[in-house]
Amino acid sequence: MSGAKGFLIAAVALWLGAVLQQSLGRYGILNARPDYVLVMLSCICLYSSRAGGALAGFFAGLLSGAITGANLTQYIFSRTVSGFLDAWARKLGLDPNAVTAALNSFIMTVVAQLILMFFAPPSGIASFLGATIGSAMVNGVLAVPVHALLRRILGPQGA
Repeated sequence: MSGAKGFLIAAVALWLGAVLQQSLGRYGILNARPDYVLVMLSCICLYSSRAGGALAGFFAGLLSGAITGANLTQYIFSRTVSGFLDAWARKLGLDPNAVTAALNSFIMTVVAQLILMFFAPPSGIASFLGATIGSAMVNGVLAVPVHALLRRILGPQGA
């Protein structure tokens, strides 16, 4: 995914993730709330270069911080590093399929939230970690249809 088409797809996906986060972010499954922006970011990074993953992570952090009304620095840093590392993991040569997308989203959510935890420590670390694991599981499930849609849009040349 590169060039104007890749940028446009990433921008639309992150915007859609932000819209879903703003409108459906308070709903969850057994107190595990999905992070739609991270789901979109993890699926975008499956098809991005390291620079593209970092750039998508920057904008994902900007959107996430703006939605929560928090200090943008922590969100931008955690999402940029996560996007870079996730896109770099693409070098492992794994085929982007449904299982890879689910595991990728799970791992990326945990990594992004752990980085965020160190830069903006929550009041209850144990509850934060529990919520992170729950959110990562829900994000992994949500990544499967998002990945299927991206794969259909990008076609075999994106893989």
